[in-house]
Amino acid sequence: MDNIESTRKTSKDDFITIPDLWHICVAHWNWFVASLIICLGIACYYLAVSPKIYTRSVSVLVKQETQGKTTSSKNNNDNDFNDIGLVRQNTNVANVERQFTSLQVLVEVAKRTLHPRNDRDALHMAESIKRRLKTNIENDKSTIINIEYSAPSTVEADRVLNAIVAVYNEQWMEDNNLIAVNSSHFIEDRLRLLRKDLGNIDDSISRFKKQHNITDLEHVSDIYLQQQSESDADIMRLSSQRSMAQFIYDILKSKAKNRQLLPTNTGLNNVLQEQINHYNSMLLQLQNSLTATSSQNPLIMKQEAELEELRHNILLTIENQIKVLGIQIDALQGYNEEASSKISSNPNQAKHLASVQREQKVKESLYLYLLQKKEENQISLTYSSKNTQMIDMPHGSDMPTSPKKTLVLFSAILFALIVPTVILFTRESLDSSVRCKEDIEHRTSLSLIGDIPLYLQKNKRNLIDMLFGRRKSNKIKLVVEPDKQDVVNEAFRYVRSNLEFMTTNRSTNNVYIVTSNYEGSGKTFIAVNLAVSLAIVGKRVLLIDGDLRHASASRVFHAKNKGLADYLAEQETDFDNLLYNSEKYDTLDVMPVGTIPPNPTELLSNKRMQTLIDNMRSQYDFILIDCPPAEALADTSIIEQYADRTLFIMRAGIFDRRNISDLDADVENGKFKHMSIILNATRLGGRYGYRYGYRYGYHYAYHYGKHYGGYYNRTNSKG
Repeated sequence: MDNIESTRKTSKDDFITIPDLWHICVAHWNWFVASLIICLGIACYYLAVSPKIYTRSVSVLVKQETQGKTTSSKNNNDNDFNDIGLVRQNTNVANVERQFTSLQVLVEVAKRTLHPRNDRDALHMAESIKRRLKTNIENDKSTIINIEYSAPSTVEADRVLNAIVAVYNEQWMEDNNLIAVNSSHFIEDRLRLLRKDLGNIDDSISRFKKQHNITDLEHVSDIYLQQQSESDADIMRLSSQRSMAQFIYDILKSKAKNRQLLPTNTGLNNVLQEQINHYNSMLLQLQNSLTATSSQNPLIMKQEAELEELRHNILLTIENQIKVLGIQIDALQGYNEEASSKISSNPNQAKHLASVQREQKVKESLYLYLLQKKEENQISLTYSSKNTQMIDMPHGSDMPTSPKKTLVLFSAILFALIVPTVILFTRESLDSSVRCKEDIEHRTSLSLIGDIPLYLQKNKRNLIDMLFGRRKSNKIKLVVEPDKQDVVNEAFRYVRSNLEFMTTNRSTNNVYIVTSNYEGSGKTFIAVNLAVSLAIVGKRVLLIDGDLRHASASRVFHAKNKGLADYLAEQETDFDNLLYNSEKYDTLDVMPVGTIPPNPTELLSNKRMQTLIDNMRSQYDFILIDCPPAEALADTSIIEQYADRTLFIMRAGIFDRRNISDLDADVENGKFKHMSIILNATRLGGRYGYRYGYRYGYHYAYHYGKHYGGYYNRTNSKG
């Protein structure tokens, strides 16, 4: 259960909270300054080299009102107006919006405004215009289309917008006029044939009357003739419709005329009329598309297939219409024949004359009908208006809309803040090294007697050094001084108090080795400053430099040439000649290495080391032995057998916290005696360093931590 709770605490402590991340970022403020300088420089360069783009807009109204409609449009005359083609059908606003951005329109716009060298350049320019063009309908019920265009200058933008509206209106007028012109040609052809037929009928009647001396047969049977005239009117109307239907049917069946527009305003039923209008619209669209691309284009092939299907549907509708009209005409003619048989008293001449006159009336009625259609078609052609109307001229701000200076600078600042934050967060999340005392307490049962903030001597630094965190290398320095109340001195006082508490019998239980696992953990720095801290309060302290290979502690005190190595090599027998007394602290003695030997491990195995320790125990309150790293060399394991306790130095940022549990195994296996841990080089500005100050009270945490926080950083100095 304890292991489970410990694991939970460890996982919780490994998680980076927002306050932790904030203090990490504050500690690396120079990263953010450098990032801001770089990102703002890139943003300013982008703003300087990017061309300025201006956006202009125009509003276009798509007309939906009826042309030529009077206030009495609800009466029956509306059907006549619809029949003669003077009513404007409702326009699909979405289709108009799409046509504004069609390449067919934009190619012509490019030719008028940008003056391309050839059609290929015009197409490329049209595609470029389309990418910078935006359209939208104000709302679902509105017929107003807003068009926006972006260009390097307001003049070019206004010119393109005006050209788009003008070109669309012109092409729309051309399409409508083309239908009217084709209808006019059809009507002219029919009128010419009817004039010829009427002339032949008039000649036939004149010859018949002259031959049979007939003057007036109207009074022969007025009643029957009145009935026949009513049926004749119906036959005339149905015959006209059948003739029109047959003509359209012949056009659709003819392969030579499969690209010919069908006549409109034919008087046929509304369903067939709508199909014809749809057919003409699709045919015009196909012809326009063929001007800009080849017939092998999948879009063209799809349009042709749709057109063929519609042609087939119209043919079926016309066939049915012709059959229905034929049945109706046959029925009316049968009625006429029945009425004619009852006029038994009339001579055969009267029958023949009546038949010819009926045919004459049919032709005359059809002729008058086509004359009316001709005039109406001419009126429609002459007075047709544009489909759209510009209600807002090109307008917009004279300030460039791109690049957006505020947005670019804000994005640069945001990016400059996010990138270092992400890097720091990732680096901290992937860091498996010890960072604070909590990392140790949750992973081992060994006692932690203190943590020492990272200290680095103040150096003069230029701006580049400050931005990129470059520090000058420093030697091991004595930082503990009497009456000095900075964070480092308070930390050593805390360790000193714990050390005094542990050393209950200073005559037999006062020998400590100071070691670590890795070189650069700061064991020599801890050893020499801890010795000074004990000497300050009057404790008799002996510091032995047991690192016969580097003699780091000896160099700190500038000790004389003879020392421990000379004694172990039996070059010196008097202990007093080996000791170096600190001039500043009377109770502190240092035994340097002396002559660095070629065989330090063999010397340390000498029994003279035991003799030295036994003789010194009673003379000092504390004996501190600075040893080499335990993992790298066997020297520490040899010295450890003469010591009473072990001070294990664990450097924050170097020692892997996953290996902390191995220390418990080393103690259980007897490798170290009564081990205690000192955490070295904790960072005040790091993830957990800000908590350190509370150990010494609010005054020290705020005043001294703030004063010295700028000088704590990692060091690569040995010892």
